[in-house]
Amino acid sequence: MFRKLVDVLKEVFWIKPSRKRPKPSRRKTASSSGKKSSVKKKVVKRVLKAASITKAPVSKQLPKSMAKGKIVTAKQQAIDPSLAQVGIITHYFDRIKVCVVKLNQGTVLIGDKLTILGDKTKFVQKVWSMQIESEDVKVAKKGQIIGLKVDKLVVVGDKVYK
Repeated sequence: MFRKLVDVLKEVFWIKPSRKRPKPSRRKTASSSGKKSSVKKKVVKRVLKAASITKAPVSKQLPKSMAKGKIVTAKQQAIDPSLAQVGIITHYFDRIKVCVVKLNQGTVLIGDKLTILGDKTKFVQKVWSMQIESEDVKVAKKGQIIGLKVDKLVVVGDKVYK
């Protein structure tokens, strides 16, 4: 009786039956599981083999930047010397895409172009909306904490440059 009532309601309200998705199998096939690890093993073997043939340490065969322990990252190359760090991001609210910035030096005006750099973040944005304690402001000075509307995802700890 109950099932008939449910069927009638489904027809009246055009409710589609839910399809259960098949669970992915946890078994790995022989071709997909061994490829990545075998490629890595081959590369390691080649490097070790080359090092043993030339009788030189592996560090001498690497590029100079890596051999000395200095790894040049894209983040270090991306910072324009003319940019000055204005502040650092202390919070981020992802639903409204607003970040909280503590200004360490300088001033920020509406219309300024800010560069936000971090481990995963790198973009330039114009300041359209800025608030201090829920009040719109046009100028923010050193030592103030501002709310800044951003276009992309930012992470706590990212640095803000002007």
